[in-house]
Amino acid sequence: MSLVSFQYLVFFVVVVAFFFAVPQRFRWVYLLVASYVFYMWWDPKYAILIMTTTVTVYGTALLMHNRPVSIKKLCVALSVAVNLGILFMFKYFAFFNNSIRDVMAFFGQTYTPPVLNLLFPVGMSFYTFQALSYTVDVYRGTREPERRFGMFALYVSFFPTLLSGPIERSTRLLPQLYRKVEFNYDRVVSGLILMGWGFFQKLVIADRLGQYVNMIYNQPQYFNGLPVLMAIYFLGIQVYCDFSGYTDIAIGTALVMGYELMPNFKRPFLAASIGDLWRRWHISLISWFRDYLYIPLGGNKVSRFRWHLNTVIVFTLSGLWHGALWPLVVWGALNGVLIVISRVTSRVRAAVRETVFGALAKVHPAVYFTIAAIAVALTVFGKPIGLGLGGRVGTGFAALLVLPVAVLSTRKERFPRFLEGVKSALMIVITYHLFVFGGIFFRVKSMSDGWYMLTHFWGTNFMQLPLFFDLGEFILMLLMVLLICAVNYIQERHGSIREMIRTKPWPVRWALYYLLAISIVAGMQKTSQFIYFQF
Repeated sequence: MSLVSFQYLVFFVVVVAFFFAVPQRFRWVYLLVASYVFYMWWDPKYAILIMTTTVTVYGTALLMHNRPVSIKKLCVALSVAVNLGILFMFKYFAFFNNSIRDVMAFFGQTYTPPVLNLLFPVGMSFYTFQALSYTVDVYRGTREPERRFGMFALYVSFFPTLLSGPIERSTRLLPQLYRKVEFNYDRVVSGLILMGWGFFQKLVIADRLGQYVNMIYNQPQYFNGLPVLMAIYFLGIQVYCDFSGYTDIAIGTALVMGYELMPNFKRPFLAASIGDLWRRWHISLISWFRDYLYIPLGGNKVSRFRWHLNTVIVFTLSGLWHGALWPLVVWGALNGVLIVISRVTSRVRAAVRETVFGALAKVHPAVYFTIAAIAVALTVFGKPIGLGLGGRVGTGFAALLVLPVAVLSTRKERFPRFLEGVKSALMIVITYHLFVFGGIFFRVKSMSDGWYMLTHFWGTNFMQLPLFFDLGEFILMLLMVLLICAVNYIQERHGSIREMIRTKPWPVRWALYYLLAISIVAGMQKTSQFIYFQF
């Protein structure tokens, strides 16, 4: 069942209601049964796969406890081989066979790959990585092996994290499963608000933007110019709201029952560098690759070349983790390369920024006012001299940017602080553009589609826009984008909005709850599957 379905709401209410009624010593059994019911709702056969993972990881962890290093390595190898083997068969078998076929065809050879008609089970990538982290933790001695099989099975299958994470660690989640939980009104309200915000992100923002994004990305060759550029920009917000929405629903669900899951997002679009962005985006996955692949490869404790190579390897594999498509592999590798370039050029870029903004601080206000006046004149009188609509829009936008700068440049005590803010904002804007243009390969179906979009987003082509939506829908999408940006900014500067809401008078709180609920109900008319369910 989808987390944005009526079935899930009923499931959630029933599970939570009985959770607090069941005696503490039986709650793990109750949650384990509920988690398997939840997962088998998609297909009962999925239970065989998740149980295979559970038994393998549980058994090898017990076998390696207090054994020689050679035995431990053998047990780790067995656990990894079985679980990644299952993942390979269901997720990557066809991809690698078809890739071999294409390479053989390039050299004039014929290769007919074997066909396995296997349906990829939802959540397999997530629970496999969660289970394997436990194997490595036991091998490293970070934790003792779990003796109670049922409790370990609950850790692997815990239903809030089962389909799309967060990818929890045994050192964090397993101890919580033993902890006695009492009903706490404030905690339950906080969890419900977080779930409501997750529903809002998914149903009201992500699914609305997704209708337009899907139209362009499913057949990009029919479009060019502004419609393509809008789809590129909207995709980043759509994916964020879709996955962050799921994460908030999952974390809120667990919080209602008294369990704290790790955060998966930390306002990534306010990052000032591509490396900083990836420390804020899908945190549970990126930290997993850091702890269980990047550091074992040597991390940054090796030569500079190896350090940069390790980064590219990790991000390339993270792209492959997202799906068995070459565009996703390219997307992952591209982000790794961008991080390496960011490291290598960090000092040069910092020097350039200081030089440029230092010079801007010394420019006389009259120069800024002159530039603003010219931009206004071109906007108003540009048509007679041959300036098109796009050019006049650009000069008008320039005027709106330069005029406040001109006014502030007369305030010598405030102008340097203003320029510092502009510098930070510019770094954020550049980082976002690197992310969203690289994100083209996250969504396209083929490399040729990705290349087409990269080479055809230039220009205006306003005439195609009315084909997709009316003016009201377009304005609403822009307002949703501005809303999510405003919420992220407020949280970055002032902390949790949930805590802010709880301090308001009850009429204000309930008015906000009512608006949130109405928006969610209206948005359910356009619901779609979560993007990360395919991974």
